[in-house]
Amino acid sequence: MVLLDRLLEAQAGRALATVTIQADSPFCREGQVPAHVGVEYMAQTVGALVGWQARSAGKAVKTGFLVSARNYVSQVASFPLGETLFIEAKETWRDEEGLGVMDCAIHHPEPGSQEIAKATLMVFQPKDLDAYIATS
Repeated sequence: MVLLDRLLEAQAGRALATVTIQADSPFCREGQVPAHVGVEYMAQTVGALVGWQARSAGKAVKTGFLVSARNYVSQVASFPLGETLFIEAKETWRDEEGLGVMDCAIHHPEPGSQEIAKATLMVFQPKDLDAYIATS
């Protein structure tokens, strides 16, 4: 499932994506999306960044996994209908085996707005998915 509307910016180690909460948005109930869905918005922004990096290098986009979300803190209980969120992901560390750490945040659209949610995500993209699955 794709929850994001658009990848606005991508560069080495950083991406900015957006989503507007619509009545037909997945997880929208009674005009609200619970704030914990923000973790998935962040994970998909990380995926968009890694995919953009692969395509920019002339490589195929590969499957990756969300390993953990640490220290998820939200200033709101939910994201209301009609609200546009900006999701930022910044790579802080990645090893040769495909494990990476990303600092992520969700902001309101106003210029200079403060974070309304943040987390540190650990992600993994195996070099050989079939071999990884076979040995897992």
